[in-house]
Amino acid sequence: MSVLPKIVAVTLAVGAANAAIAQSTSVGSSADAQNMRTDSKTSAIDGSGEVSTVGGVAIATPSGQGDTPGLIGRFQEDNPFGNTLHWLKARGITLDGSYVGNLAGNPIGGVSQGSAQSYWVDFSAKLDLGQLIGLDHTLISVRGADFQGDNLAMTHIGNSISFQQTWRPVPGWRLTQFDIQHDFGRLNVDFGRSALNTYYGSSPLNCVFMSNVACLTAFGPITAIGITAFPNSSWMGKLNYSFSDKVYVQAGVFDYNNKLNLPGQAGANFSFFKGTGELIAFETGYETSFANDLYPRRYRIGIDINTDPGTSPLFDRNGNPAGISGLPRAEQTGTRVGVYLLGDQTIWRPDPNSSRNLAVFGRAFYNAGADSTINWFASAGLVETGTFEGRDDDTIDLVVSNTRFSDEEVEYLRELRVKAGGSGTPHRNEIIGEINYGFAAAPGVRLLPNFQYVINPDPINASRSPRNIPSAIVLGLRIDVKFAQLLMGNR
Repeated sequence: MSVLPKIVAVTLAVGAANAAIAQSTSVGSSADAQNMRTDSKTSAIDGSGEVSTVGGVAIATPSGQGDTPGLIGRFQEDNPFGNTLHWLKARGITLDGSYVGNLAGNPIGGVSQGSAQSYWVDFSAKLDLGQLIGLDHTLISVRGADFQGDNLAMTHIGNSISFQQTWRPVPGWRLTQFDIQHDFGRLNVDFGRSALNTYYGSSPLNCVFMSNVACLTAFGPITAIGITAFPNSSWMGKLNYSFSDKVYVQAGVFDYNNKLNLPGQAGANFSFFKGTGELIAFETGYETSFANDLYPRRYRIGIDINTDPGTSPLFDRNGNPAGISGLPRAEQTGTRVGVYLLGDQTIWRPDPNSSRNLAVFGRAFYNAGADSTINWFASAGLVETGTFEGRDDDTIDLVVSNTRFSDEEVEYLRELRVKAGGSGTPHRNEIIGEINYGFAAAPGVRLLPNFQYVINPDPINASRSPRNIPSAIVLGLRIDVKFAQLLMGNR
């Protein structure tokens, strides 16, 4: 029996027990808000794919439940594992971990019909050097993760945009983060090894979805610019300056080295800035929280620059169409540049003393540099936190996205199709939507059944398909288990 079905059985049992034992309770704040640091404005993606926002959570994040009475609540308040974690946390050592599983199947559409499952397990430690050795406002973060499973988009549908945010092309364990940060009042300095999307373009609303168009980062910068993305870490240095509790600016430099992501590296190659280029990231933003705004909001604008211009989407090293010649693609000149916008806005709250709310969001990316596979990406959606009476931490979530492929990429895919005996031109726009229900089964346990639909699937993983791939329906289930919260509750 694989890991995912075992986790499904355990989480369903926990949810059933919680529903039978617990009484309805009101929630004063989200679990993420209770666990955040408050000394800077930096955002960081945690091991579950959610975001813990330093400086204030603007919109309630559906990561757990409030106080839980009954058997489960009593277990979380007093058990040897939770007590040990709580004791360590009080002394400056915060240990955590998570399991995130994805199960997806396409009963209709795609190249063929089938299913796939993937998951990751991660463990992390945060060491507060102020409490440990008296070096105030200094934090060391270490994280490792294991990735396993298959990708439905690759095995059955044929497109390149995954419906499972836990799938990674290189399986196995790897060191995903090892950095140290220090706060100098308004200025936060961070140095070590991490991924660019750990800090830039982040939002608590990104990972209330299972689709890769939203989680971990809105689609576009990873594919078009080549930004490093969790769990692929590299050497980096980053500065974050807070003008106030609402306005910040941050800038960073990351090593761009694809060799670090090859099988067998395991995140343990510590070669210092020996890649083929540097990633330069800049972002500024404005965000509020329930503490200082009746209708919290989050707005960000950023730019990603890769000094490695990458290879041509269309031409080979001799200047001929690569789809026909089969030769390696030509190295380009210049730089890869991407500009992005992010906006979250709470538009409705039935009770100012509750975290129940309705928020809308939008994302946009534009490729402004060297030729790449994607010209632009845009998405929009909504997140309702608090769905029915007594379900203040459940969510209903909707996202719709459009990915616009470049003329060069479309022509390259057309050439591959013709070479394989097919005809016609692939679509330039790929539209993907997801609607889901997030069920907070217990503090630290969350189930996310979801419905996804893709119109005009790109043929990047089915380049020999003789014609356009039929639009597909994807039925999915995402399972999140946050180990520390499951063992400690909201302590």
